[in-house]
Amino acid sequence: MARPRVGLAHGEVGEAPDAFTPAGLAAVTALVARAIAAAGCDLPALVGGKSVLLKPNLVRPNPNSPRSVVTDERVILAVIDLVRAAGAAAIRVGDNPGYGLSLFAAMAGMADFTRRLAEHGAELVHFDAADPVAVANPTALLFDPVPLPRVLLEADVYINIPKMKTHVHTLVTLGIKNQYGLILDDNRMPWHRNDINVKIIDILRVVKPDLTVVDALWAVQGQAPLSGSSVPDMNVIAAGTDVCAVDAVCADLMGIAVDEVAMLRLAGQEGLGETDLAAIEVVGEDPDQLRRRFARPVLSSMGAYPAVRVIEGGACQGCLSALRHALDKLGSEDGFAGRAQATLYVGVPMPETVNLRNVRGQLWCFGACSAPLIYNTKEPGRIARHIPGCPPHILDFYKAYKAAAAPDSGTGTGKDHRTPCA
Repeated sequence: MARPRVGLAHGEVGEAPDAFTPAGLAAVTALVARAIAAAGCDLPALVGGKSVLLKPNLVRPNPNSPRSVVTDERVILAVIDLVRAAGAAAIRVGDNPGYGLSLFAAMAGMADFTRRLAEHGAELVHFDAADPVAVANPTALLFDPVPLPRVLLEADVYINIPKMKTHVHTLVTLGIKNQYGLILDDNRMPWHRNDINVKIIDILRVVKPDLTVVDALWAVQGQAPLSGSSVPDMNVIAAGTDVCAVDAVCADLMGIAVDEVAMLRLAGQEGLGETDLAAIEVVGEDPDQLRRRFARPVLSSMGAYPAVRVIEGGACQGCLSALRHALDKLGSEDGFAGRAQATLYVGVPMPETVNLRNVRGQLWCFGACSAPLIYNTKEPGRIARHIPGCPPHILDFYKAYKAAAAPDSGTGTGKDHRTPCA
């Protein structure tokens, strides 16, 4: 049996994602074409006369800062141009950004992007514009049936175009994780717990991309996917027909071992793709010349920000990740400025020591497991603010903390201990 091939292409581009020229787009298109060819993918045979769905990562696009979060527009346009030149009958681009935000709302302010999609011959489709189709998943461990977008099921060919990023919760977000954007919020957000990796793999059981093209022109490290820092001018494109093999190679390029990534361990264990680097043929550039050591994301929030004294009890990664996302967002926006120190408890408290001692400022309880601490019987009248959920939405604490600073909230100083539950 032939080893799966992953194509790597690298070259100087010399332009930023948000300030590119036709010459820069041509350079990126050449890189994408080289990577796809190196992967052994015959595009005309794959897409000729067929309808094609492209699934980039469009999670929370920001027209003022498009460099770090979303799939580079140049890569999306390059794939569109190559697929169209290969004879595709129709090309659609779609995603579900998640976090309670429709794609229509997420794309507000991105009129130039949507116009360029149309100019290059592609149609933007909203996965959340219609009810999903329940697809049976008999070999799933948790997720059966899987609700998938109708436009995905109607497409003849599905091309996955993720961004190379670290991830606070799953360590990396590449091709396999990018498929989580196929799922709408009502089935997606409640599963951002430790079991997110099993659910992602259950999606892979029924949806395997025909081709995965990873954007690593400007990659993202650290507190990603939303608060990471750019790795500028990495200028790498990776491609392959086995998404697991592509992710394994890309994790290695990030300085992250395959065995560190739970979804890759599970994919290999379940036989859903090749994750053993020794069994993957890398064609094109030498990965040893491209490898970087990415800054790792830090999941814990303890001691991260002086304004919020975080105490972690028996918390799972779902709450820890959601909280760290919220705090990083506040930190990046200078949202702690002028605020008195607060105390935040996350996770299950010890049963014999339910009540906290020496609480500083307003007490916040994060997640369903922390509910026993809402009422502090050692200090009658002291009621914590509670952020419910299993886990809470990543923006719930962010919004509540900002609202608590409003002049009429009575909690701006952090000294009001009689604030009712939020």
